[in-house]
Amino acid sequence: MKKNTALFNILLTLLFLSACSLSLAETSSPTNGTPDDQEDRSYITPTPQVSRISALETSLRIRHLTHQIDTLEANGEPFLTLYQPSLTSSTQGCVIILHSDNEHPDWPDAVAPLRNALPEHSWCTISIEVPDIIKRAEAISTQITAQEDNAQAMELPNQDVVFARILATIAKAQSNEIEEFTLLGYKTGAAYALNFLANNPDTASALMLIDIETPATTSHYNLAQQIRGIPQPILDYYVNNHAGSNQFAIWRKQAANQREEAVGDFIQLDAVPDRVTGKKSKQLLVQRVRGFLKQNTSQIDQRKTLPNVKKGLFYESP
Repeated sequence: MKKNTALFNILLTLLFLSACSLSLAETSSPTNGTPDDQEDRSYITPTPQVSRISALETSLRIRHLTHQIDTLEANGEPFLTLYQPSLTSSTQGCVIILHSDNEHPDWPDAVAPLRNALPEHSWCTISIEVPDIIKRAEAISTQITAQEDNAQAMELPNQDVVFARILATIAKAQSNEIEEFTLLGYKTGAAYALNFLANNPDTASALMLIDIETPATTSHYNLAQQIRGIPQPILDYYVNNHAGSNQFAIWRKQAANQREEAVGDFIQLDAVPDRVTGKKSKQLLVQRVRGFLKQNTSQIDQRKTLPNVKKGLFYESP
């Protein structure tokens, strides 16, 4: 009797194992489509910048501002610019604006207020689409190359593309009889503006750095040294909110003091006192930039002679 029971248990165990093996085989076999179907599947690669620019164009269309869009070409690739003409009878020149990484030419923090306000004060504005440095799906690299003994030459990510776009924008504006240009960059856009003018010293009459940031792989020290080769007047309007930004600001100031052929002042301002005023901070930013331009560029048809004594960046014409 015991032998029969043991044999029965062995048979049950074998049947159980056989059923499990069949179930696993069925689970591992493909059930949806053929292998050829699976190979033919196409996967969509995210394009955040394309989506961001498309959303910007939609926003401009809703606001009836598509007339501001001007698509130019550099190195065989199209890029978007937003153009605002001077809204006065005389045009002082044009401010070329570079936005920060993962933003767009009408970014609300600083770019949009400046590009919309300066035309009221005789400056046309052209805000340029800048390619992304850090892709949204990529990890941010913290590797920084600090070669303090060879700080006279450096290259930023996408530098050739950005430089070509700036030159194409200037050429287009010159075809419209614009003769004077200034560069304004916001955060990483300021890094591009600084390095561009250091490499193309005859293209702009002034430089404005708004809360300058360096790309993750770029040396703060090396970027600051580019100021030594820029004789034009420079506005350095920055936010001193951590120890790293303070050291970077010190290096920029030191580099400005080492300029041998300066033809304009280096004005460095901590933006934190302006920021604490809340909503008025954007108005103060516009006023700082406008005052800097008024005092440090050639003015056409000035209604009132500028005072001999500098009054900071708050001089107002009547």
